[in-house]
Amino acid sequence: MRLKLPSRNVCERFHLTYELEGAQKGANVLTRYYRVKRMKIVVDGRRVYKASAEYGRNSAYFKRRELKKRTVLHELYHHLVEARKLNMPLWKEERLADEFARKVMRRA
Repeated sequence: MRLKLPSRNVCERFHLTYELEGAQKGANVLTRYYRVKRMKIVVDGRRVYKASAEYGRNSAYFKRRELKKRTVLHELYHHLVEARKLNMPLWKEERLADEFARKVMRRA
């Protein structure tokens, strides 16, 4: 099951907020749109092993050099899947998270 993409206005608000106020406030814009609990963004490379970022229980952990808009959107998708209790295989969730990030980046 796919999540509905936010409108162009919401995507623009996300991008503007991300640039002016930071990653946490930008992610909060989208969590308010989807009406789910906010995702906490933690920059702590020690908690991230092989990947550039990881998601776990309402928090996304990033390496400092990997805190980018696209990565934040990818991890936010994992948060939305967990919050909405969607059940899908991991490979499909990863593919859809990449697609979600790419489409939201393009909409602004």
